[in-house]
Amino acid sequence: MERCRETAFCLTLWYAVLTIVVGVLAIALHDLDRSTALLVAANFALLFALVLMARAARLTDISILRGEFWRILPPSERPRGEAGAQIARRTLRETWLRFAKGAAAVAIVLSSVALLSNGADRRTARAQGITEATVRSDLAPTYRVVRLLPMN
Repeated sequence: MERCRETAFCLTLWYAVLTIVVGVLAIALHDLDRSTALLVAANFALLFALVLMARAARLTDISILRGEFWRILPPSERPRGEAGAQIARRTLRETWLRFAKGAAAVAIVLSSVALLSNGADRRTARAQGITEATVRSDLAPTYRVVRLLPMN
């Protein structure tokens, strides 16, 4: 039983590492700013959670016996019979749902940080714009451009 939990944990951790690598590569290759990169990472975490929940819902005893989880377990440590397949299914389902819960929490944190980061970026840009406007007013008179038609 303990070997099943350990194998399920390691397999799901491997899925999480692969998801992180894909997310980091997607963010790095698209050269995104901080708040957008955080939102992309939050979306990857949320998609990871959704995939784990969908896979957990589709688990059956037959899919356990044919899947990679069963092949990773050494033959001598596999649970025996129908009860063993049910134990393995329950263990894998619990592990996947626990990881999905953690990934959803990470998605919430990342999107919150992105929201706060976006607000901080706007305040910083506004402060820089005010500073530039005061520097310009000291050097030369500024003219206000009036547009007759609204710009969309």
